[in-house]
Amino acid sequence: MKKAFNKIFSGQTFARQAFLRQDNWVNPLTRLGVGNSRTNNTVFRKGSTLDKHVLSEMYRADGIAKRIINSVVDDSLRGFINAEAELLKEFKRINAKQVMFDAASFGRLYGGAIIVALVDDGLSLEQPLNPAKVNKLVSLKVFDRHQLSCQPEDICDDFCQEFYGEPEIFTVTKKQNMFNAKNDVFFKVHRSRCFVFGGARMCNVSKSHNDGWDDSVLQSCYDALRSYGIIVNSSVEIVQDFVQVIMKMNGLSDKVANGQMEKVLARLDIIDRSRSGQNTILLDGDGSEDYEKRSSSISGLADLWDRFSEAICAASGIPATRLFGQSPAGLNSSGEGDLKNWYDIVSAYREDQIEPCINWLLEIMQNQQEWQNKPSSLDWSFPALHSPSEKEYAEIKKNYAEIDMMYIDRGAISASQAWKERFGSGEFKYDIKLDELDEGDLNEGEEGGDYS
Repeated sequence: MKKAFNKIFSGQTFARQAFLRQDNWVNPLTRLGVGNSRTNNTVFRKGSTLDKHVLSEMYRADGIAKRIINSVVDDSLRGFINAEAELLKEFKRINAKQVMFDAASFGRLYGGAIIVALVDDGLSLEQPLNPAKVNKLVSLKVFDRHQLSCQPEDICDDFCQEFYGEPEIFTVTKKQNMFNAKNDVFFKVHRSRCFVFGGARMCNVSKSHNDGWDDSVLQSCYDALRSYGIIVNSSVEIVQDFVQVIMKMNGLSDKVANGQMEKVLARLDIIDRSRSGQNTILLDGDGSEDYEKRSSSISGLADLWDRFSEAICAASGIPATRLFGQSPAGLNSSGEGDLKNWYDIVSAYREDQIEPCINWLLEIMQNQQEWQNKPSSLDWSFPALHSPSEKEYAEIKKNYAEIDMMYIDRGAISASQAWKERFGSGEFKYDIKLDELDEGDLNEGEEGGDYS
């Protein structure tokens, strides 16, 4: 032992074993901190990239994976938008809500997708959209990133353009028959006629190896989903074998060796039939047979499910209250804090993805020459993510009433004007627009000093 110890500390052996961390605590006897220690041999390994076929099957067959993709899009488009009836009618004509849902979902699933606006402007799809010649926005079509390609000459090389270094023209491949590639339809479309939805952000190096597209949202959740699936399937096996029957029979080995296995199986069949039919077990009275039931323990199984479901919540950023429909669990144990964080995520997604898409559509729609019943205003807003209860709604109106009373008492507004702005449209409004007050009216109120 002493010789082995001296050998470890002698010459270059120790230096070679500790070359990874020279500034670390080292114990050669336990291999703590040396080159072949458990810690130093534990490194991050690059995982396999999920291809389109795996992603498609996960989205189709795995309910949790589908919820991870759809949840933020569902909540972002719930209620769609608040706008005038004619504007909503036009959005409905082009099926805008469903198209945006598909494009946003496919973008999160595959790492990218586009909406192509088929516009009647007298130009081909390869040419830039001319707003002055828009006759009608005919329809919207969605294509995921695997249906798109780009030729080198179609990359924008003008650094003064918005999409410098990105495709200026997309080549779309739409399969008509998956068993016959000859029926694929190819066409090119200019970037001005498209809106691009992305997926999970990637660094520039990784993005360049991914044909310029983002990553799938499921890529970073894959290990957690796989582990959770193993736990679920293993639990099913435990339930199937929850009660195990044990039958003891004297001389069983001899009977099997003597070719009497059929008689043994016939005897077991009789016992099983008698138990099933009359809930009675017939055994030999001489003690040569014994019948016993043993149940498997499932203690701790529910906690195990919860721990692995929390891993999915942590990887996806979606609270358990939204992903699994259970509360409270997931990102924290309060439930209320989970939803607040989730609403912040949905609001950010609305601002980054949904709002620019709606504004892009409005720029095309407002130039339509065939739009006869144009609304008087194209203003719009997102509905609230959270609908207050009746008690909360009453408290909100009470607070706004107290604020209005302060302005009325000081002469800034009249009671009739406040009522008209708050309830004139038939429903309560949070934000109201008031006429500008003349400076003379303000001075008169200040000099009078009577605000009763």
